[in-house]
Formats: sequence, C-alpha cells, structure tokens
Amino acid sequence: MSTNLAKAQSETSLNQNLKVEPKTSTFNRGETENSAWDFSKSVPVAKYSPKALENTLEEKHGRYDFDRYYPRKGTQSFVNIYIGLNNYLQDGDLPSSDELFTLNPLTSWYAALNFDHATRILGPLYLDWGIGASIQDLSFENTRVEVVVDRVNQSVDFVERMDRVGKKSKINMMHLNVHMVPTFSFGKYNSFRIGAGVYAGYRISSHTKYKYDDLNGDGQKDKFKDSLYINPFKYGLRAQMGWSSFDIFFNYDISELFEEEANAPRLNPVTFGVIF
Repeated sequence: MSTNLAKAQSETSLNQNLKVEPKTSTFNRGETENSAWDFSKSVPVAKYSPKALENTLEEKHGRYDFDRYYPRKGTQSFVNIYIGLNNYLQDGDLPSSDELFTLNPLTSWYAALNFDHATRILGPLYLDWGIGASIQDLSFENTRVEVVVDRVNQSVDFVERMDRVGKKSKINMMHLNVHMVPTFSFGKYNSFRIGAGVYAGYRISSHTKYKYDDLNGDGQKDKFKDSLYINPFKYGLRAQMGWSSFDIFFNYDISELFEEEANAPRLNPVTFGVIF
C-alpha cells in the first residue's frame, strides 16, 4: 500500500466499538458525610495496560482488524506527494548513448500531487486508488539537441545544433492521472506492504524548453508550446511497496510517448520514485 495505508489510523474506531473491562482498586466508603472529601481514602482507579488492550483487540477482532496504519473498514483519504526520475525504453531497452533523444535521468524529474484513498477489501487486501496531477521533465543528455516539430511530414525530429552552446534541452508534460492498485499488507504496525495495479492519464499541456548561448555568447531561451505529437492519453502498469511511512513506486507506460501516426521514435516512458 502506499503511504495512505501507512498513515491510516484505526485505533479510535476500534476503541469506540470495543468494551475493555478495567482493573480497579478497592473503594472503602466512610461512614460520615465528610468522608467523601477525605482524599486519604482509596478511590476507584482504572488501570489500562496498553499490551493488554492490544491483546484483547486481537482476540476479539483478529490480526488484521487491529492495525493503527490501516482502516478496519471503509475508506480513508490522504494528500500525497510523489517525487521521482524519468526515462524511457525503446524496444524494451534504454536508448543507446549515441541517440540524440537519450535522456539524462538525474535531471528528468517527476513530481505529482495526489488525492489518494485506502479502502479495505478483505483481511490483508486493500485497494489504493486516487486522482492527481503530475509534471514530467524529459531532459536530454546532449544539451545541444533541439526538438523540432514538422507538421508537413508529421514528424518529431531531434536536431543537434552545432552553432550553439547548449545549456539545457527538455520536453515538459503535465497530466491528470488516476490509479487503482490492489495492495497486500503483511503484519501490523510498521508492516511491509506490496501491490501492483494500473493507471491512466490525460495530457493537459506540453512544451519544449531549450537554453543555450548564441554565437555572441549571449544566453537565450526558446520555449515552444505544442502537443508535440505526444499521446493525449496514456496508460500503464504500476508497482509499489513500502515499510512504515516510506513507499516507493514504479510506473511503466504501456502506451507510447508519441502518437502512432507521428514519425517519431517508439518510446515507452518509465518512472521510479518515492511517496511522501
């Protein structure tokens, strides 16, 4: 389960539904009216043992119902932040270093803000689902590369500009996304969890950005807003696992980056990151 399940608190609902008999000391009531104000007399004192409470909860509700990081029933909601790195695969492998569209994964960032939910299905099985917005940078390793869109030939070309000193060249995309990931949790408290599922997204914006120094040494920045023949819809597989409040995720786009009718490399984006 994602950080959703690591954050879920179910002790409150359990304590309200479970009656635990406290141990009490003896009460010796005095004979006089003033004895009610005599603090030397012993009074009832509830003695709750956290361990005893835990054991009682497990006896009455079972192993999976008592877990402060998971809802015993129903759904809990959270706001999560995703941070990761991007790359893409060509025919199942990373592009070779001599390809102009090869990415620098350390500067190809992924960031997302999600409204996520955790719904208990049965026993240790939960459904992690949610909706959110993401931003992806595909930053090229060769900073001289400029992305050129040819509408006549319906092509996306990667051109190396030898007349410029490249500083940074990238494609930026923004998507609205949904995901559904069945997840198993093993144990309780800071438990290990693992899940696999699917996601889909709709592109709401895209552009290229190219920073360089011209022949005079002056810094320039070109920004081109366009669809870039990027697929308007994407879908793929997602895997995630976590322990305590730490979770990692991996996204693989089954859909290709560029539209099928475009003359462009056949690339499948992948993203690896953490969830906060």
